[in-house]
Amino acid sequence: MQEITDDLIAMLRVLKAEGGTDCTGTCHHRKPGEFHCHVFGMMLKLSSQGIKNRLLKMMRMGLVERHRVERPSATPMVRFTITQQAEELLAKHEQT
Repeated sequence: MQEITDDLIAMLRVLKAEGGTDCTGTCHHRKPGEFHCHVFGMMLKLSSQGIKNRLLKMMRMGLVERHRVERPSATPMVRFTITQQAEELLAKHEQT
């Protein structure tokens, strides 16, 4: 597995606390109450593109998975959530 940097640990903590992050493919389709990369980025002082790049990296590492979410009267979106592997990694990281 690739090195787990502090920024990725911080993202995993937020993803766990928020239950994931949502992506509609374009910011124009965001709805109130959805947790998107712009809000996520502001929390961690990262750009939304930085969040997206790190999500993709974590997905390739097996730490994040995506799920299609249907929304009434709106386009579907993808919700990124942490995997069991990420849960275990966070638990180990908390012990150190």
